Amino acid sequence: MPPPPFSLWDYLREELLATDFDSHQELKWERVSNFLNIPIAIEQIMSFGFLLCLDSFLYTFTVLPIRFVLALYRVLSLKRVAPSQKADLLRVSLFVLTVLICGPLTDPSKIYHTIRGQDTIKLYVIFNALEIADRLCASIGQDILDCLFSRSSLSPTSFRTALYFFLATLYTVGHSLVMVYQLISLNVAINSYDHALLTLLVSNQFVEIKASVFKKFEKEILFQLTCADIVERFTLSLMLSAVAFRNLIELTGSAAHFDHDALLPRSFGWSQAGVLWTIGYPVLTVILSECVVDSLKHAFITKYNHIRPSVYARFMDVLCRDLTSGSAVGRRKHTYVDQSPLVARRLGFAPLPLAVLSILIAGQSIGEIDLKWGMMGLLFWLCFLGLKIILGVNLVSYATARQDSQEAASRAEDPENDFGRPPIGEGKEERQYNSELKSMLDDSRDDAVRVVEMGEGVLRGRQRARLEDLTRFTMIKRIW
Repeated sequence: MPPPPFSLWDYLREELLATDFDSHQELKWERVSNFLNIPIAIEQIMSFGFLLCLDSFLYTFTVLPIRFVLALYRVLSLKRVAPSQKADLLRVSLFVLTVLICGPLTDPSKIYHTIRGQDTIKLYVIFNALEIADRLCASIGQDILDCLFSRSSLSPTSFRTALYFFLATLYTVGHSLVMVYQLISLNVAINSYDHALLTLLVSNQFVEIKASVFKKFEKEILFQLTCADIVERFTLSLMLSAVAFRNLIELTGSAAHFDHDALLPRSFGWSQAGVLWTIGYPVLTVILSECVVDSLKHAFITKYNHIRPSVYARFMDVLCRDLTSGSAVGRRKHTYVDQSPLVARRLGFAPLPLAVLSILIAGQSIGEIDLKWGMMGLLFWLCFLGLKIILGVNLVSYATARQDSQEAASRAEDPENDFGRPPIGEGKEERQYNSELKSMLDDSRDDAVRVVEMGEGVLRGRQRARLEDLTRFTMIKRIW
């Protein structure tokens, strides 16, 4: 009988006297380095995207009213109105009509107590349902507004324009109501007595990590996910600011009224640190948890999918390209009749429902408008106009300088994150072993029969879509 090929003594000697080590251990440091650099890279593009959303949001309150006045003057002067001016008239009309419709439908006290009276598990369902409804509304709403503001529907004005305007009104009303319920649900969670609902809200954010990191990602889907995170952070920041403003009014007075001979409302007269801490603690908790979740989510996604942090610089180049394309210094003419910021389309940002939400909250907080409130409103509008001009000039200047730099041309190729790139931190032997293992697991005999007539088993090219051709709601493998 031949001796066994591997005896007990050989096994013990192998376990006790083995001196070999992982020859690829040093290569793993690049994974660790990339993991540590991802939070910096993601916060850079998040900050830039936040400013882009702020610029698009301020456009609705500053530039659009001026364009509306100019277009209205041409209408009253019986002069020819350009399609872009018709788009401005329709956008302001749509905005005003939405505010008038949503005003009677949004009683904040009734909605607040209705949501607060629900069980915790129901609130968890409400949070997720509203988030899904917000994304679905933003997706279909952009298509409806593009149809309304297209050149074919504006010149000449026809029945189709009226139909598109009716659909756009339904969209803006529906999306604005969803955002109102989101805001009040957030207010309920922040102002809960034992912070149980706030804990539920924060834990709901960490669920994103479980839902995202254990999936296959390419940089196109990562770009869409980044756009979704940018819009989510800006919307959350705006809603938290509105909640903090409402809490400030409740803690300092029953309404935002003026004292006798005062230049500012009574609510602005806070100076106690306790009031600031009471208002700021839950708001900072939600914001910081959102930042931590975004950093961890993108760090693990890039780790598992072997993507380097340099891909986020490529994402910024795409946003800068959109920003310069829609400006006077761009090399390409504006391709849309609607003159609102072009980069908002790429991000999937819907500024009109957010503007309606801001007007509703401001109107409910202020109450009756007198002369002092009118003067303050004019001063605030002038401040916002100056902020919009300064912000827009700096963003376009930065985007133009970034596009003209030599580094942008080298990043456009992006060989480090190209399709079919080798895994990060794996040596030649490890890649060969994984390739052999994949060939063992991928056996055609295990595949079910596909019906070609139903679109199954159709060969598709391995050419990937360009980032410049993608928006947040373009279907690649999934939509974020």
